[in-house]
Amino acid sequence: MPQKHLMIAIDWFGPYSLDDARRAAANDGYGPGLYMCTGRREGEEVSAIQYVGIGKALQARLIPGHHKLQLVVAERRLWLGQISTAEPSGKKIKVTQAGLDYAEWLHARFLRLPLNDKKTKSLPPRSVTVLNRWFRADDWTGRRNRPHPDWPDLIDFPAYEMPARAVWFGGRQRRFLASDGYADPA
Repeated sequence: MPQKHLMIAIDWFGPYSLDDARRAAANDGYGPGLYMCTGRREGEEVSAIQYVGIGKALQARLIPGHHKLQLVVAERRLWLGQISTAEPSGKKIKVTQAGLDYAEWLHARFLRLPLNDKKTKSLPPRSVTVLNRWFRADDWTGRRNRPHPDWPDLIDFPAYEMPARAVWFGGRQRRFLASDGYADPA
């Protein structure tokens, strides 16, 4: 029987400077998580998504001498990501949590992040979808706009004869009241 499709929701908090991200990771209860870096490398004129990484203890990864983060020399902003969905059931094959592993893999592979070397050459071995949601660092309220125009709301890898998709929500939307399913007139 094939593996079931894995759905991963990530709550991203930011933006932070490197020092503020490290402090937040240490003091705000971050355990295992992801971090995303945007900004410009030397010679670049436009800010871009540069790197995604994972860590069991994020504050230990967010150091000034980080081998990839130090290459982002201007407009560097960090986002800290927490998986908000349950881990898949079954036997653990790797030490790294599956949600973190696949979330990093989909971002690195399908967004073609320039500073990521690993997880860019092969496809994930299973069907996975990642949903990104963004929140402000200072008051933890939701953000209307994504942090960077190239950062999609959804990355879908069906792993079965269908193309992967990056989806940016927007345009026409229809809202529904959660209690009754009828369209909200507003």
